[in-house]
Amino acid sequence: MVAKSGAKAAGASPDGETDPLTGVGNRGGFLKRLEARLHSEAVPRCALLLIGIDDFRAFNDMHGHAEGDLILQGVARRLRDASPRDAVIGRIGSDEFSVLLPSISDPTLVRHVGAAILSMLSAPHEYSGRRHHVLASVGACVLPAAGDLASDALAAASLALARAKHDGGRTIRFFKPQMRQDVTTRLSLVQALHEAYAQRQFELHYQPQVDLRDGRIMGAEALLRWRHPTRGLLAPASFIDALASSSVASDVGMWLLQTACAQARTWALTLPQAPRVAINLFAAQLAESRLVTEVRHVLRALELPPSSLEIEITETIALQQGDEVSDQLQALRRDGVTLTCDDFGTGYASLSFLKSFPVDRLKIDQSFVRNVTQDPVDAAIVRSVINVGQSLRIGVVAEGVETVEQRDFLLANGCWEAQGYLYSRPVPAERLTEHLRQKSGG
Repeated sequence: MVAKSGAKAAGASPDGETDPLTGVGNRGGFLKRLEARLHSEAVPRCALLLIGIDDFRAFNDMHGHAEGDLILQGVARRLRDASPRDAVIGRIGSDEFSVLLPSISDPTLVRHVGAAILSMLSAPHEYSGRRHHVLASVGACVLPAAGDLASDALAAASLALARAKHDGGRTIRFFKPQMRQDVTTRLSLVQALHEAYAQRQFELHYQPQVDLRDGRIMGAEALLRWRHPTRGLLAPASFIDALASSSVASDVGMWLLQTACAQARTWALTLPQAPRVAINLFAAQLAESRLVTEVRHVLRALELPPSSLEIEITETIALQQGDEVSDQLQALRRDGVTLTCDDFGTGYASLSFLKSFPVDRLKIDQSFVRNVTQDPVDAAIVRSVINVGQSLRIGVVAEGVETVEQRDFLLANGCWEAQGYLYSRPVPAERLTEHLRQKSGG
């Protein structure tokens, strides 16, 4: 995706090797410099970094190319500031920059440079009165171990960058030969996911959210499952990352929304006290300007009150998407949809997130709940999240509750709602419906 507006304003590069938008080397110019370095001595020792801006395509779609151009120019300036003086910097794709470190080959030093780059890029970018958070990932390789040609080195760094993004982004990963096989496996998985959607192999299971004081089921989180034709029922851990980054993510997300809301409508018609249904949105859905329209359409078509729907979103994904996504979700919140911050406390800006992104509930991540009765640090974190919720007068729900001791700790500290194996594993809608009927005496 070419940032046309800025490129046009800058005009053509006189030497043909400079990117006209950012002023750093273009792809051809950078590869020429890299090739020269690789053949400058018998065994050249240097390193290559590939920096990718996370979700830049979605940013361009949301904010426009002109705003995207400003971000790219800002990234280029910060790369110059964060890199050693002898570094060679290039823009080799719409949202990817490369940094050749001609005098550094020690992995520890390479990691240090990569960390400095990530730190500098993460500081907010402010343009036109708006603040944008630019999250990036770094792929690294030490040369010539990755190959003898510039194209080999770039391919290796690209694989490392893909791994960094796969591992959650905002990190650096080094190239390993195994990554080539991993990519082949991942591509096969993505193709299988497209087929799974076309063949209607996805289904939803529901995990109840329980009031700890009286055992009432207040809600149910809709969780995706894949009914694989040969491997059986698969939990999301085995495929959700590949699905979230695939082109079918938005379609699956819309199906999930429609299916979960249809189930909530069924409960509302057949049960005296129907639980709300909670869903998670893919980043691809949040990047689409029609999100509010689609959610409202589904609710109206099913004659389902907005209060029956809960949308869970992690702070990291929300910050990646920018102000427009916040505006969309806040519009749904004003409609009556419950907005929950999922995995609260695991992001990098939890408290500032709550200031700019009001929510109705906080969800304590299961990684803190798991050892809450044995680990003083986890206990302190859980108490802190509960205190934040009480101070802001918003609800708090804990996930991953498996023992009576964990439940008692949460109750003693003022957390009134939880989900986890102590109460139920995620189950098909039919099983949860039967359980709800039994509890209601129906």
